[in-house]
Amino acid sequence: MIKHILITGVSSGIGRDSLRLLHNKGYYVFGSVRNITDAKKLTHEYPERFIPLIFDVQDQDAVTKASKIVFDTCDSLHALINNAGIAVPGPLQCMSEEDFVRQLDINLLAVRRITNLFLPLLGATPNFDGTPGKIINISSISGLFNSPFNGAYSISKHALESMTDVYRRELRRYGIKVIAIEPGPIKTDIWQKNLNSMEKYASTDYYDVLKKADTMIENAEKSALPVSLISTLILKCVTKKNPKTRYIVHRKKFMFKILAYYLPDKLVDWFIHKTLTSGNKHRPI
Repeated sequence: MIKHILITGVSSGIGRDSLRLLHNKGYYVFGSVRNITDAKKLTHEYPERFIPLIFDVQDQDAVTKASKIVFDTCDSLHALINNAGIAVPGPLQCMSEEDFVRQLDINLLAVRRITNLFLPLLGATPNFDGTPGKIINISSISGLFNSPFNGAYSISKHALESMTDVYRRELRRYGIKVIAIEPGPIKTDIWQKNLNSMEKYASTDYYDVLKKADTMIENAEKSALPVSLISTLILKCVTKKNPKTRYIVHRKKFMFKILAYYLPDKLVDWFIHKTLTSGNKHRPI
């Protein structure tokens, strides 16, 4: 029996590679893209067991319209992978309200809207007679640790971590598993899209650090892990009967846990300040 999976944001990065791997493993994949060009390209690449859903996650009318395709195609979803997201860097003091709200809407509010829309297919109904599905939220280590000048992104991912916990506990009655995957630097273009974007803050007190942003991104990418590591982990979560509730994916996971959970806040604050003011090694995530 063919199992159906829905992934948001399959045009590139983690979503694109997850589509590749899950499709190769025999799953029927619905994948969201924002334009017809990407839809045609992916349909040509995957002529069978793939249906593109054309919507921007901020456009709930478009999401609802596309969801009818899913409901008409299958009776249940084996997994929903909330992957679509953006990163909007910059100091909270100076960031525009529009940029801040957009960051939260895409990375957080849209996840709730989309999840609620597809919960009936995942098993959150009294009369559901299939196998309960799984919800996999692509979070970030920025949802566990706050980096300066990455605040809006960190806030959105911290809130996503909370949302993941709440859904997991509320949906337990239906047998639906909810998992968070928390990557560190991964070889995708999410941060490349922000190259040369700090000039808008050139007149602020923070520009002495922000002018190094491009170098920071380049340094992070040098040590970034391959995207296939995340798609392989997603496959593990999809196939494993009882996956963990969260997975940290970081080259120095143990050191990161110490930094995030065990060191005093003031010591971490000092360390970050020293790193930012003494060189270009600071990573944006």
